[in-house]
Amino acid sequence: MICRFHNRQFLLEHDGARDRYLNCLGVACSRTDARVLAYCLMSSHVHLVLQLGTTRLGTFTRMVNASWVNWLNRKYGRLGTAMAERPNSVFCDSETYALELVRYVHNNPVRAKIVASAEGSSWSSHRAYLGLDKAPEWLDFMPVLLRLSDDIVQAREKFAAFVEGGKFEPRRAEFSGEVSREMSKRIRSLVKGPVEISYPVLGPDDFILDVYGRQKQENSDREQFPDVSIGAMDVLEAVCRETGLDKEQLLGSSRSRAVSRGRKLTAWIWCERFGKPQVDIADMFGVKPAAVSRMMRDMRNKKVAGIDDEMVKRVLKTMKKRLVEILGTRPLDPASRRDPSKVQSILLRRVREIEERLFGRKVFDG
Repeated sequence: MICRFHNRQFLLEHDGARDRYLNCLGVACSRTDARVLAYCLMSSHVHLVLQLGTTRLGTFTRMVNASWVNWLNRKYGRLGTAMAERPNSVFCDSETYALELVRYVHNNPVRAKIVASAEGSSWSSHRAYLGLDKAPEWLDFMPVLLRLSDDIVQAREKFAAFVEGGKFEPRRAEFSGEVSREMSKRIRSLVKGPVEISYPVLGPDDFILDVYGRQKQENSDREQFPDVSIGAMDVLEAVCRETGLDKEQLLGSSRSRAVSRGRKLTAWIWCERFGKPQVDIADMFGVKPAAVSRMMRDMRNKKVAGIDDEMVKRVLKTMKKRLVEILGTRPLDPASRRDPSKVQSILLRRVREIEERLFGRKVFDG
């Protein structure tokens, strides 16, 4: 994935900008199940190699980039966003492309003629791979190295030679998120029909067919079952059930401590656990997005928020029950033409997703 800045500005040249970006990456990793396999911070753009798990790419990049841009704006008196467009992404099979992709990312400073070899750059993950610099806790480099050898010393030696051997490799359009005519033709031939190809998909035929098969299924689900999902208001109602607060209180103008806790808890679950936009909460409560950001900061400090782990866990369990209610009862509408068996299949899949997102990691960090 490549994130570029407006007008190719060298925003990462600002004092402390690269360190801060790495910090934002670490925070995002601690709050999601995404893993960073490699990175390279150029002056005008960022390269990341990610393994996303249940976390969507947009969710992860928003967490990282929004946090970093907010810091940049505060520190340097800027206004507005800094990102040029949505990230250029590549979806590839790790078995066949992991090593090649990491090598390509680590050699970016070499292709830009900034350094003579990848080891010369202090702003990529290459030196951490080789054990020359301490690796950030969130950098997951071992799965890549272990593809070369079970012995870490040998793996590092082989990896260093592998990357050095590719330093004269020219720019590869597919690794920069560009879809060639040949790739489009191949994918459409495999899928046997028209398909929207907005980013490269690299891997064996079975891998490509699986990717587009799942995409087709998700698109079909969204079209047939647009209302079979959880909403911000469902989160609010679950919070009310567990806290004894009235929904109208939370949606009103009250500033009592109990109401404030309820709003913070609602914002935390919607944004942090479900990975949804803060603007949804801002719209629901009629506040500015900055107010939601303050709620999120408070929630990261349990004492400030006045909310304990058990309360959050109870609300999360209520959310799971609520999801089952929504998926299980709405299709019973006599006017519904949905296939009950398909509804049940979607119900089970959504519940698994919710369980992974809600209970797959700690409620609070630290």
